[in-house]
Amino acid sequence: MVIPAKHLLFLLIFSALSVTVTWANTEELGGEFSLTDHNNNPFELRQLQGKLVLLFFGYTYCPDICPTELANVAAVLNELDDQGDRVQGLFVSLDPGRDSPEVMRDYVHYFNKGLVGLTGSEDEVAQVARQYRVNYKRHEREDGGYSIDHSANLYLIDRQGKLTAVVPYGMPPKHILDLVRGLLAESG
Repeated sequence: MVIPAKHLLFLLIFSALSVTVTWANTEELGGEFSLTDHNNNPFELRQLQGKLVLLFFGYTYCPDICPTELANVAAVLNELDDQGDRVQGLFVSLDPGRDSPEVMRDYVHYFNKGLVGLTGSEDEVAQVARQYRVNYKRHEREDGGYSIDHSANLYLIDRQGKLTAVVPYGMPPKHILDLVRGLLAESG
């Protein structure tokens, strides 16, 4: 039996990455959602059907995890060259009180002009976080400010809008890039 080269490539990548990626059962998490984009326009995930989506949750005041992961996502997007138009990065704020659309626009564009920042009401954001099993909790500080502890997985959503993989925080951009290229090769 001869395996086509593009399938062989995906199988090799799948084998190498299966140790560090959770392949998602979309019946358990993920799904369609509606929020507001960084241009203050309504946004629905279904708008991106036909594209591979890299979805990350966090907040703009995050001191370390969010900037690191968004820099990794930007590095992946920058390396895709001619395939870049087939992939969309999304950043959902878990802090809609501070992260207005304007704040989100400036923040995501710092990393990559193609990234889309999303926000909404507290209830809307909480609903999307529940769908993707994102844990987050606000912690008040003595100085009157606050921080938000949050899980930091990267979610890969396929071209049909179904959650395909969950990549744990801390994976190097090369790892994510190989996964993305494998998924793009598989989908043609």
